[in-house]
Amino acid sequence: MMMRFSVAALCAGFLLSTPAWGQVYRCTDAEGRVTITNVLIDKVNCKRMQIEADTAVPPPTGSGKHRPGAASTTTPPDFPSVSADEQKTRNDARRVILNQELADERQKLESAKTQLATQEKVPAGMEDAERRETRLRPFREAVSRHERNIEDLNRELGSLR
Repeated sequence: MMMRFSVAALCAGFLLSTPAWGQVYRCTDAEGRVTITNVLIDKVNCKRMQIEADTAVPPPTGSGKHRPGAASTTTPPDFPSVSADEQKTRNDARRVILNQELADERQKLESAKTQLATQEKVPAGMEDAERRETRLRPFREAVSRHERNIEDLNRELGSLR
């Protein structure tokens, strides 16, 4: 009986799972404002739009020297640009800031490790394992957070030209 019900439910599910096609209307009000909606607001001032599903992905354009993450569009000629010397100055200033942040983060990591070691020295017989883990968790998370921050800063420093 259960098998017959499952097969019937499965068949009904396939029959009811037709693609959802909706209507889209472009409506213009008395003041000239355009609204795109799926609800027919006014038969006189709304026109049904023909929208075709585009499921094909266009092939990449260019010479094949596309870097992952790089913009695929060309830069407009009037786009503001920075001279090489100005960019080097900016990168040098950024490097100084990142190095300072890295030094600060290393100090915070050492402090967090010291606090964790101090908390781990508390005799285990004074509390059960679950309570001990709950008490130590924030200290371990702080150490982990500072280690991740150091990795991120090193990665960012490595990406500077």
